[in-house]
Amino acid sequence: MDSAPDDEQALERSREAFIAGMKTRLERAQASGQSPEQVQELVGSCAKEETRRQIPVVAARARAWWSGLRNFLIIGVLALGFAIGLALVVEHRYAAPLCEQYAAQHAGLRYEGIDYPVIGSSSSTTAPPRCIFLDAAGHRDTVSLDELQPNPGIALLVSFALQLSFMTPVAFILIALIAVSLRRSTTRLN
Repeated sequence: MDSAPDDEQALERSREAFIAGMKTRLERAQASGQSPEQVQELVGSCAKEETRRQIPVVAARARAWWSGLRNFLIIGVLALGFAIGLALVVEHRYAAPLCEQYAAQHAGLRYEGIDYPVIGSSSSTTAPPRCIFLDAAGHRDTVSLDELQPNPGIALLVSFALQLSFMTPVAFILIALIAVSLRRSTTRLN
């Protein structure tokens, strides 16, 4: 991670060397009595030479930037997919059967789905996931999954698994750490 400041210092030294070299050439050209057109041609040729020398550096930076953006997007898509997949698995394998069981025990209720928890901007806490039910008259009712699950530890894990705004960044960090460790182990082998 220290390469960025070193790159900036090297770039600054390169700029200073170019400026110093250009001053020296201009002074020599003026001292030798060259015409303003010849001095301008010398400056133009030096600038073109420096531009040609800088093209690979700029291209390398652009490739590094694009590679970083691409990796960020790939990890982001993987993390979002993981969070959504985990939420769906927890909903279908765990939460839905609990809610259906509750609906079967209370005549007249029909299970409709899960109300996923969302972190609100007005509060720092989230409501637990809730089962959505419809009664015979079509009125909507919800019951917290925490009330249906007697084990508070499992209820907390289910709440986290169903909270996409929590699981996506956690998955992003874990996937990024795995990718970095795989890349390091691969580069050590080479």
